[in-house]
Amino acid sequence: MKGIRVLIIDDETAILNMLDQVLSRKGYQVDTADSGEKGLKKLQSNDYDLVITDMVMGKMSGEDMLQEVRQLKGDHLPVIAMSGTPWLMDKHLFNAVLPKPYSLKVLFEMMQNFLSPTGNLAI
Repeated sequence: MKGIRVLIIDDETAILNMLDQVLSRKGYQVDTADSGEKGLKKLQSNDYDLVITDMVMGKMSGEDMLQEVRQLKGDHLPVIAMSGTPWLMDKHLFNAVLPKPYSLKVLFEMMQNFLSPTGNLAI
């Protein structure tokens, strides 16, 4: 997974730290943001291969973040939504929805769905 850049956005520090550690150990290059606004700033100044965002955060929701991703990066950047209430959201907007709580195995399998055999993200 070397060279794959992932942006994780979640207002829960424990989740950010856990995902950062686990994904970094797997070889991903990970950036984290504890709010949608901080995530947007990172998105504006960096290129990512995948965005994982929580749905319910402070001022900026996961759907707000998705709109910003689509405006800035287009449809080719996959966005995975994490939600404790996935039945309340429009799942078709996102590339994938990860219901909370989730196992790391499920997360890795979901991420792998966006990878091609060459190790690059499939578009």
